[in-house]
Amino acid sequence: MEFLLPEWAPNIHPMLVHFPIALLLIAAVGSLASFFVPDKWWDEQKNTVLYVLGALSAIVVYYTGQAAADSVFLEAGAQSVLSEHAGWAEYTLWFFVLYAILRGVFHWFGLMKKISFKIVAFITVLPGLFMLYETAEYGGKMVFGYGVGTGQLVQQDTESAPAADSLKGASSSFIQKENGWNWDITERSVGDLIANFRWIEGSVQGLNPQIVSGEESFLRLNASGETSFFVTNSDYQNVQIDYYLNLDDFSGEIELVHHVQDARNYDFVSLNSDGTIRQGRMQNGETTIFEEGTFDPEGRLFVRVVADGTHFRGYVNREMKVHGHGDAPQSGAAGMKLNGNGAVLISQIELTQLN
Repeated sequence: MEFLLPEWAPNIHPMLVHFPIALLLIAAVGSLASFFVPDKWWDEQKNTVLYVLGALSAIVVYYTGQAAADSVFLEAGAQSVLSEHAGWAEYTLWFFVLYAILRGVFHWFGLMKKISFKIVAFITVLPGLFMLYETAEYGGKMVFGYGVGTGQLVQQDTESAPAADSLKGASSSFIQKENGWNWDITERSVGDLIANFRWIEGSVQGLNPQIVSGEESFLRLNASGETSFFVTNSDYQNVQIDYYLNLDDFSGEIELVHHVQDARNYDFVSLNSDGTIRQGRMQNGETTIFEEGTFDPEGRLFVRVVADGTHFRGYVNREMKVHGHGDAPQSGAAGMKLNGNGAVLISQIELTQLN
C-alpha cells in the first residue's frame, strides 16, 4: 500500500485516522438529536450504522497505527506519549467494537424503540467518547508537540544513519543530568567504567578495557569467551538508552540490559554478530522472547532501547527493529552483558528517564 502514499506522508495512518473520529462523533451527536427530532428525520438505526462504520474504521486505523509506530523514530519526550496514545487507542477500539455489537443486539430484539434503552445506550457511549478524546489528544501531542511524522521531505535528505559527529568522543566523560546521564568516551573513561558500574558476572579485569584514540575515542571491551555482565549503580523505571557501538571485531551476543534485579531477572535487547536482534525478559532464569528481527551488524551502530511501562522498543540506526509488550517491570539497573569473543567498541551511552 506504500506505493499509494504521497511523498510527504510518513505512512497511511494519519490519512485514515480522522474517519473513525468523525463517524463516532457524528453518531454520538445523532444519538443526542434523536431524543428531540422525529424518527422520520433521524432515528437510532442510522446512529447504529454510524457506530458500526466507526468501529470498523477504528479497527483499520488501530492496526495502521501499530505499523506507523514501528516506522517512525522518536525522541525521548515522545516515547511516553506514544505509549499513552497506543494504550488509549486500544481501549477505544475495544469499547466501540463491543458497543456497536450491543446496539445491534438491542435492535435485533426491538429494544431501541423504548426510550429507557435509548437513554441507557446514550449514557453508555459517554466513556467511549472520553477514550476517543484521550487517544486524539496524545496523537495530536505527538504530531504538533514533537513533530512525529512531519517534515518527511526534509528528513529524506538529512536522516539516514547517525552522522559521524554524533559518534565522536567529547572532552566530557560521565555526566549526570536531571533526567539521567550521558557518557562520552574520553581518555578518562576506564575510570568512569569502574566508578559508575558494578559487575554481576565477570570482572573489569576480564574485559581488559582500553581507550582507542584517533579521530574518535572508543572504549574497547575485549571479550574472551566468558560472560561479562555489568550495570549501573542506580536503578531506573521508564528509560530510553542510546548506545553508539561498533561490533565489527566481535563474535557472539551482546545484551543491552535494563530493569536488572540480578543475574536471573532483567529485560534486554540482544544483538548477535550474525545480524539477529531479540527483545525479551529473563525471569527466574527463564528467557521469554517478546519479538525477534534482523539488522545489519557492520559498521557504526546507533542502538536505542526503550522501556516505557508495558511497551518495549528497540531501534538500530533510527529504524525500529523490535516492539514487544509485557508486564511493567520493577525499577532496576541498566548496562550490558557480553557473551562471545573479540572487541566491542563504545563511543557513547546516554540514559534518559522518561515521564
